[in-house]
Amino acid sequence: MKKIPLIALPVLVLIIAVIAAGIYFKLVPLPLAKQVPTPTAKPALVDYTLPEKVVNLADSPSYHYLKIQITLEFADPTHRQDQLTGDVLTQREAEYSQLVAPYLPAMNDFLITTVTSKTSTDLLTETGKAKLRTELLDGLQRIVPAPALKTIYFTDFVIQ
Repeated sequence: MKKIPLIALPVLVLIIAVIAAGIYFKLVPLPLAKQVPTPTAKPALVDYTLPEKVVNLADSPSYHYLKIQITLEFADPTHRQDQLTGDVLTQREAEYSQLVAPYLPAMNDFLITTVTSKTSTDLLTETGKAKLRTELLDGLQRIVPAPALKTIYFTDFVIQ
């Protein structure tokens, strides 16, 4: 029977320790373990609808107006998507309404100023509406620092 040299024992222990540390800190995946992605919980969404606005557009020499209403959609990181229903959702919407209230004058000013700089020709196309949506979203996100404004929807959009 052959004896293992005394120097090989510390080297063997060191190799085992490095492999164990790699597995412990997840640097080396276990060959037999299945890598299952963990599902990420989507945050709940809370809506807040701004009051309807009727504004003149920048058309010249003819005059057109736009009746517009926008719904803001906020991401609520304190709840998962399936947690906000019924009375809980109604209560959370009321809380968001109070959070947004101090910013309403600035939001209304931004909305009116932005929309009145557009012409009816600009806004009648799908591209024009998409540009307006992006411009309004970017501006409103700067005005309302928290909660996180995710997107906006046109819930009323009539040009006369």
